[in-house]
Amino acid sequence: MAKYAMYGPLAANVMYSWIYEDSYKHPWCVHILIICALRGFMHQLWSSYNNMLFLGNCRIKQQGVEFKQIDNEWDWDNFILLQGLLATMACLMFPSMDDEFPIWNTKGFITLMLLHVMASEPLYYWMHRFFHGRYLFTHYHSLHHSSSVPHPLTAGHATFLEHLILSMVIGIPIMGSILMGSGSTSMIYGYVLGFDFLRCMGHSNVEVIHGAIFNKLPFLRYLIYTPT
Repeated sequence: MAKYAMYGPLAANVMYSWIYEDSYKHPWCVHILIICALRGFMHQLWSSYNNMLFLGNCRIKQQGVEFKQIDNEWDWDNFILLQGLLATMACLMFPSMDDEFPIWNTKGFITLMLLHVMASEPLYYWMHRFFHGRYLFTHYHSLHHSSSVPHPLTAGHATFLEHLILSMVIGIPIMGSILMGSGSTSMIYGYVLGFDFLRCMGHSNVEVIHGAIFNKLPFLRYLIYTPT
């Protein structure tokens, strides 16, 4: 539990501004704390859904998660802590992050999606391919595949190197849009939580989207991935 003390400086900054100042001097401190909390909550909701054994035919593997896998994945949320730390460093490096972003910016969403499709997706794909090579798989990625039963928390069960690469993948569209002057609060929240939602669904032991849909609409397989 001591690792959560890393959130202490952010929480202290928020409390100090709330008590002694008229407004938050560093509003990003509040947003980082809220986003990290929401990400943890989303993973827990997916975990609860994944463990509903009565879902029957929707389950990919009928057996439940063993205690050994639970113990191995105990620190699944390390990537959230790491990305919160990296986000804090980015905010300190760029003074413009102290400015309040608008709630919505259409240009920002377009920029975000372009960067995601043109940069993040190809990078994520090729790095995943490389991690399935003999050396990287044996020394790194095999940890992620050591879980015998798919589970949303397995999405965060990886090595430090993989967490760093994932942070870069998810950070490119966000920082790119912000540095281009088109960032917005809804863009940041929506992208980060949407990214986590799809990763949780992709690692779930419960199939949410029926395979027949992909047979009727084959192009969907290029837009979304499922546990199957």
